[in-house]
Amino acid sequence: MKTTTFALVTALVTAGLTLPGSAAQAATACSATQEIEFETPGFNTDFRVRLCIYHGSPTRGAYAGVSWRDGGDDTADGRRKFDSLVVHFDLRQDAQSMAHGSCDLTRRVNSEESALFTCEAAYHESRRRGGWSATGYLLYNVDRDGQGDKRMDLTASPVVEN
Repeated sequence: MKTTTFALVTALVTAGLTLPGSAAQAATACSATQEIEFETPGFNTDFRVRLCIYHGSPTRGAYAGVSWRDGGDDTADGRRKFDSLVVHFDLRQDAQSMAHGSCDLTRRVNSEESALFTCEAAYHESRRRGGWSATGYLLYNVDRDGQGDKRMDLTASPVVEN
């Protein structure tokens, strides 16, 4: 039930909604949206990502919100965009990772022209206050570029003190 409740709260908060009672006491803080244009086969793929921290008491969570345009066609040769595209994110308190999540978007971006997606949150229960944030990076491999896997660090969420 805890995972389901947290997923619901995360989805509603991501959409800008609030819940009555104790869930309304939870809040999110997100990084600025990072816009990335990947040079991919066909049209370049425009990718947007932001890292967010959910901070309630005692549940804390980190997740990534993503969107893209000019995705590919996984079934048509030459229209595939990525061999791999994975978002990794950590829930951190100060310099210590408290939980890790990842979200493999390869198939989604290769098969959908455009979409909005929220990666499943990684969460941790703690009553310790201060120093909470979400950090992360992309691991990706553009189809047909011959350059292999690359890593790109993402803009971290603001640090939350409660």
